[in-house]
Amino acid sequence: MSQEQCPEMECLDEELYPIKSLELSGLDNPEILKNTGLKNKDSWLKLIKLYEGNLIYLKSISILINKNYDDQVADFLAENTLHITNQMQSHFQETFHHLSPQEQEIVLELSKFENPISREELRQSLNLSSVDFNNGLQSLQQRYLITKIKEDRILFKLSPVFHEYVRTCC
Repeated sequence: MSQEQCPEMECLDEELYPIKSLELSGLDNPEILKNTGLKNKDSWLKLIKLYEGNLIYLKSISILINKNYDDQVADFLAENTLHITNQMQSHFQETFHHLSPQEQEIVLELSKFENPISREELRQSLNLSSVDFNNGLQSLQQRYLITKIKEDRILFKLSPVFHEYVRTCC
């Protein structure tokens, strides 16, 4: 089990190797917070969406809400701030330092934008070869640090929680 897509899985012949990768989705069900002791059940879905349904982020933020907000999710959300806990910060710091210099450059550039940016705009703002740029984008998507959005053209954005970390700590 991993928080990253395994690049080797993409190269396997499905007929020869009946191994599959399962991407979890549907983690926006408020029931995932049922045993956390949190109150204000009507606010749980907003909390889940804010933290992208990521169970690790939600566990960490639930502990913070338990300790600092007396279990009151509504009070926490009223601050209208995306909090990065110490545990999340340590995780992101380790993740960021394991990125290649090219990946770090892409992340830092994306962190300058609040809205998704086109592949072309991102490419023009970086001094990377086409190979480094495309390999970096692919790797960051496999790590779920950036998201590709298909609209009229392809756009990219940092994961909102990771974006907040990069914006405040890098």
